[in-house]
Amino acid sequence: MENPTVYMLPKMIENNKFNELLSDSIENKGWEVKQFTKKDLIKLKKNDVLHFHWPSFYYRGSSVLATVIKSILYVLMICFARLRGAKLFWTVHNIWPHNTGKTRFDYWMRKILVRNCSKLIVMGKPLISEICSTFGIDSSRIEVIPHGHYKGVYQGKGVNIRSRFGIPEDSYVYAFFGQVSPYKGVDDLLEAFKDLNSDQAHLLIAGKKVKDYDLGEEFLESGHIHTHFHFIEDDEYSDYFEAVDSIILPYKQIATSGSAILALTFGKPVVAPRIGLLEEYLPEDCAVLYEPSDPDGLLKAMHMIRLKQSEFQEGSGFVKALERLDWPVIAQRTLTLYSS
Repeated sequence: MENPTVYMLPKMIENNKFNELLSDSIENKGWEVKQFTKKDLIKLKKNDVLHFHWPSFYYRGSSVLATVIKSILYVLMICFARLRGAKLFWTVHNIWPHNTGKTRFDYWMRKILVRNCSKLIVMGKPLISEICSTFGIDSSRIEVIPHGHYKGVYQGKGVNIRSRFGIPEDSYVYAFFGQVSPYKGVDDLLEAFKDLNSDQAHLLIAGKKVKDYDLGEEFLESGHIHTHFHFIEDDEYSDYFEAVDSIILPYKQIATSGSAILALTFGKPVVAPRIGLLEEYLPEDCAVLYEPSDPDGLLKAMHMIRLKQSEFQEGSGFVKALERLDWPVIAQRTLTLYSS
């Protein structure tokens, strides 16, 4: 019997490998995975799968008129897919879009999707209660399937990143990699690093910065703070991680974190608040977690992770943490969900 076709929305996305890795792992199990286009609507068969990831891509446009048109087409697409007997799933990377936050419009667009989904997928238990209360659904409609690792995905070019930024080889380097935006707490990181007051410590921040996010020139002019406000190229990720000693993720809110999983993949210990999925993904032998309510929590955790450097270098904690994030296991769990 032929397997149903899986339509990913989207199958690939720039600067995020998750969808590509998920699609590849499902294809390795013998299922066909396609990038969904509007032309595919008429090809839908009973039990085919439409797997959404970021719904706002499909109902928000660059103008009010474009948004109206896209939102109408989005609703019609969902209704037509259901009429054809297709199954809908949504992996909830974020309950609300990062760029707009919670709006009444986004609520109704997502509520329509939720009502028509066979199941929602989350990457950890902390999101379940918020989704249930937000959309008025029972937890039985939500499945937990973890985010997979990035082993073997990013190959380096052998670039000496410390040399590029003028960072001494014998210094301790804290790093933040990823989009530089207010909800990720980079301003708090700069404050904490200043308060460390260590001549042997350096801070490397790399990632595209959100427009109008003011980090303070007095911080950025420090000889111990180094910035690269652009996306890290895929073929340099490995080089960047090789150059640093720990990853600092002072997030103020979080639904998923590819940055935390990248850190685990490259064997780098993480400092993070004890919130959401971070606590679930980062065991004690891979991270130092702090209470977000403690005003000195980030600073104390940055001190502690440096003191525990030799413990983290042993590495067995990272091997164990990655075992549960193996893509073949994740693919099989996803296919079991599709078939249920």
